[in-house]
Amino acid sequence: MFRYRLLSRYVMLSAIVILCIAFAQVSMAQQEITVGNDFGVGARAMGMGGAYTSVADDFTALYWNPAGLSHLKRMEFYGALSQEKVDKETEYFGDTNSTFTSNTRPNSFGIVLPVPTYQGGLAFAFGVNRVQSFDIRSKVKGFNDRTLVDDPELGQLSIDELTDESGGIYSWDFGAAVDIAPNIALGATLSVLSGRYDYSLKLDANDTKNLDSNITGISYQDTITTDYLGVEGKVGLLARVAKPLKLGLTINIPMSFSASEYWTQDTYYAYDDGTDDSQYDEGTFDYDISHSFGFNDISRSFRFLFRFNLGLSLLPIPNALISADVSYTDWTQTEYSEPPSTYVNEDFINDYRATAGFRVGAEYYIPKAGLMLRAGYIRDPLPYKPEGTEIKTDRQFITAGVGLIMDESFSMDIAYIKGFSKVLSNNGNISKKLDTNRIMLSADFKF
Repeated sequence: MFRYRLLSRYVMLSAIVILCIAFAQVSMAQQEITVGNDFGVGARAMGMGGAYTSVADDFTALYWNPAGLSHLKRMEFYGALSQEKVDKETEYFGDTNSTFTSNTRPNSFGIVLPVPTYQGGLAFAFGVNRVQSFDIRSKVKGFNDRTLVDDPELGQLSIDELTDESGGIYSWDFGAAVDIAPNIALGATLSVLSGRYDYSLKLDANDTKNLDSNITGISYQDTITTDYLGVEGKVGLLARVAKPLKLGLTINIPMSFSASEYWTQDTYYAYDDGTDDSQYDEGTFDYDISHSFGFNDISRSFRFLFRFNLGLSLLPIPNALISADVSYTDWTQTEYSEPPSTYVNEDFINDYRATAGFRVGAEYYIPKAGLMLRAGYIRDPLPYKPEGTEIKTDRQFITAGVGLIMDESFSMDIAYIKGFSKVLSNNGNISKKLDTNRIMLSADFKF
């Protein structure tokens, strides 16, 4: 009898370890942290809701629309900081817990170098922009009501889980633009992307109600550190259709994205008969992410469609500006060129969705005070929607900003960005509500 129980226990341990590893692999395969996670660049642009594709008249044109660089006639130094607080509320089978993170990071730094021309415009720009943020913390605590049949790993156990994520992606940019006609400018940006993602999960699951005949408790710790390096391009067009109306168009040209990952998994099991078992694993995992074509001899890669942005801006009355942007990406086209054994490409069709983003903003200049007042709205739908997930409130942002023009050479801008979303998963048993509060401060010096 003892030998039978011992054998059963080790079989169960092995199965759970395999499930944990498979779960981690599937999670990484399903939801890539760098997909659909844009942060936004520039205090003026974000104060106007990021509707900047057809405006793009400062250093941040490198990010929003490089064609706008040709309209800059003076050398420009630009710098910006961002402060972000992320509040996450998680409801797990009726129990609610809240967490928050707060970080101040460099957002943008760079220089614009216009070149004197006989007519039209020509300019170059260099700099760095923080284009993605991974800073978030979440806590899950409560009793898992699912039966052992429905959830053989954690069913009927009291769960206490804390997840910490941090890091981001910086884009090191070089851009140029030229007027190709009296009212048409063409520009391009070449970007080297680099960054890091740190992930830490600590899970304690205990049989507090004595419903499991084998397990007393499980402790699970998982860490992942991923370094990213990639190359991306962007082509932009900016045209003055009429005196008060401008049209902007950009196309992101994905090239390659590589990741080097180090992971650890430490699992401990306590059993009803007073014995325990533990398992520790670690390893490295290098892979390439291709956004437009596949690679040979790699662990895994995936690709998806090019991204397009179209913007319009209008001067309805003196000193007033209204702008709007739309974007579209069909994320269901994502696929692995060499899927891992636990995943198939058809799952991307089920887990991702096509998204159409919308941004609108307004700005009003008060000449006597040297003030610029701004407001905007962003709808940036979440691309990841696996089976059993319901998006109650899609990702949206409300923005406001103020600019101060001190003289013809120096200006400062500040923007506030309030974001919110709510997602139900596990067939409604888990609710995740996310609130973000960002402040961006920038300074622009021209000479």
